[in-house]
Amino acid sequence: MADLEGVDVTDRTCIIDGCERGFYARGWCKMHYLRAWLAGSHTERPRELVAQGASLDERLRHIGWTTTPAGCWEWAGSLNGGGYGQLAVGTDRPMIASRAAHVAWIGPIPDGQFVCHRCDNRRCINPAHLYAGTVQDNVGDAVARERVANGERHGAHRLTDAQIAELRARYAAGGVTQRRLAAEYGICQQQVSLVIRRKRRRDATYRGHLLPDAQVAAAMATDAALERLAIEGGPAVL
Repeated sequence: MADLEGVDVTDRTCIIDGCERGFYARGWCKMHYLRAWLAGSHTERPRELVAQGASLDERLRHIGWTTTPAGCWEWAGSLNGGGYGQLAVGTDRPMIASRAAHVAWIGPIPDGQFVCHRCDNRRCINPAHLYAGTVQDNVGDAVARERVANGERHGAHRLTDAQIAELRARYAAGGVTQRRLAAEYGICQQQVSLVIRRKRRRDATYRGHLLPDAQVAAAMATDAALERLAIEGGPAVL
């Protein structure tokens, strides 16, 4: 830090020779103070900041990304607690980098929808790997790609898919109470009720790796539309 001994700071200007900016802290103007804080010396410039009022495209390119063998553009900036890239956009709160990429290179995100990753890489901002979807789309995609365990793949499951189907069929046929079924299958009556009403184990265990046909078709359509955006090393400037 600067040696302020014998320096008159009452004029409230920066003590650096030739600098006429106003005093900020420790004898320096704000620019020189921040240089010293960020770079360790007031004579060294910290990393260049993006211009005020820059577009999302400019902000994304300013930070940049690295391309993986799988084609993901992994965000080179900071990550939030969930492992998603985040981007300063001139407001009090940062924006998720994949959302910024969608807005900049694909288009606005419909109200109530989220940006989902086809590549399962939270750091990826490649527009060809992104699509807007609902919470249900995102959860369904997670199950389909085995990121979320369901049915027999869930560590806390008590019954197989076959037992679930049998339990429902027996109750539908009549002549047996939920308490009786609970005792036979080793679960509580409340769980039997939830299973019968399909509040639990609504779907059979998903064992495949393919998305539903409608979602595959939508993904292919989106990819085709994105071909015109793709250029070597980055998306087209919009």
